Amino acid sequence: MRNLIKNNLYIIALLLFFTSCDNKTVYHSFLHIPETGWQKKDTLSFNIEIKDSMTYVHLSAEVRNLSNYPYKNTFLSISHNLQDSTTWKTDTLELSLADNEGKWLGKGWGNLYQTSLLIGTVLVVHPGKYSVRISHEMKDNALLGINDVGVLVEK
Repeated sequence: MRNLIKNNLYIIALLLFFTSCDNKTVYHSFLHIPETGWQKKDTLSFNIEIKDSMTYVHLSAEVRNLSNYPYKNTFLSISHNLQDSTTWKTDTLELSLADNEGKWLGKGWGNLYQTSLLIGTVLVVHPGKYSVRISHEMKDNALLGINDVGVLVEK
């Protein structure tokens, strides 16, 4: 019985590994936010290596919020230097997390919900190391109820 469970866990792990391999994904990472909240002064930095040149990538921000998040949206300041490593582009974007009735819009499990926001499509001219920086633009100095913030870059 113990060997059967061990073998099943091994098979499940292999399936998860092979189904998660995606040749479209260039970068995908999350940074965890402490329970004390996402401080207004804290800018999250993601360092991305892109090995291809003259390629279009889709840049998305992802937020995992807890069910106790007090708002239906969040405003994010997002800066990146993907087009030219010396030039930064900055936008402030609204990410809707819940509808007007309070139903969470993201995919969820338990009390955690993940929502994605397409920032845009960018032509990366040269291979190299690039950065994406995200901070929140909400009125709270410590934004509670945000669990993780991530960046997804896909071809």
